[in-house]
Amino acid sequence: MSLPDERYRDLSWHKVPNLARFERIGRWFMTAWVLFIVPTLIQVITSGFYPPQVAVAFAFLIWGGIWIWLWQRALGRGQTGEVTALIGITVISALFTLIEPNPQGTVLVFACIVAGCIFPLRQALAALLVLSVLQVAVLMLRLNDPLSSLNILINDVLVGLVGVGARLFWQAYRELQAAREQLAHLAVTEERLRFARDLHDLLGQSLSVLVLKSELVSKQLPDSVEETTRQEVRDIAQVARKSLNDVRETVAGYRQPTLQAEISNARAALRAAGIALTVENTVNALPPDQDGVLAWCLREAVTNVVKHSSATKCVVRLVGENGVATLDVRDDGRGATSLEGGAGLIGMRERLALVGGKLEVAPGAAGFHVAASVPRPA
Repeated sequence: MSLPDERYRDLSWHKVPNLARFERIGRWFMTAWVLFIVPTLIQVITSGFYPPQVAVAFAFLIWGGIWIWLWQRALGRGQTGEVTALIGITVISALFTLIEPNPQGTVLVFACIVAGCIFPLRQALAALLVLSVLQVAVLMLRLNDPLSSLNILINDVLVGLVGVGARLFWQAYRELQAAREQLAHLAVTEERLRFARDLHDLLGQSLSVLVLKSELVSKQLPDSVEETTRQEVRDIAQVARKSLNDVRETVAGYRQPTLQAEISNARAALRAAGIALTVENTVNALPPDQDGVLAWCLREAVTNVVKHSSATKCVVRLVGENGVATLDVRDDGRGATSLEGGAGLIGMRERLALVGGKLEVAPGAAGFHVAASVPRPA
């Protein structure tokens, strides 16, 4: 039995960091930004407990509550709560900027960072544009110095873009972890196949020889040998034959994929690659041989989509009609320069030929089309 590949000796390379822990750290880090209002709040309160100061202090407490609620509870749990928090932070920040006795800047920067973090790219840029217009209007009402106003505007926009970048970075990081999990799964699958192959080649051959030798010995025993001895030899042959069948069944269990399992694997692999998957399945249960062959074809077709297509969408259809089950895989990628294919397509044709099936490949209007068909026994 061959030694495992180096990448299987220690699978620690695919251990996935705890994303939930990192998310909690990020939420608490952003929650801590509420401390920025503490100096201003103290300044407002210490200037006297007159109605304006009390109103401003109360508004800042509401602002702080909204800020904490956004990062601890609302973020990532539906845009209704996120947008509500953004509106509340924006309104309170704008009002404070308008009534601040000695304007040194604006707290609309907090609204910009929220907009950058909660919206997808295009919506975030649109929200930043709206906040920039609001910022300009507030600064004009305050009659701020033009250069100072420009500096504030640039600062707020850049901070908002930092929020956009943080969101994009986190999305990329999550997709990377999903891809690493899929690679780990594929590595384990490959190791199972290697183990099955080695088990069949080594133990299967040895047990076959043992069966033949024991049967030969049983036939060549002289007539003078006691019946109990003959029975022992026959038992050896029977145990060896049963062990050989067990090995073959074990290998078949390791090696034989199923359509349902491969559809799940395809969904995970394509999601990790950023490719949308649509599955249409109108085929009832197939015999193991046909099901296994189509499962292999689906695995190979999806692997080609992930590696070579640069597609954004993949459609998998399983259709049964006229005594034939057909697996149809299409993508909207860049297609192929040749229809001959490599080892993958050759292997698909060979497997299909064993069960009387056929393979058709063709470039579509966009992308590539693979159709594998197998007969359905009556």
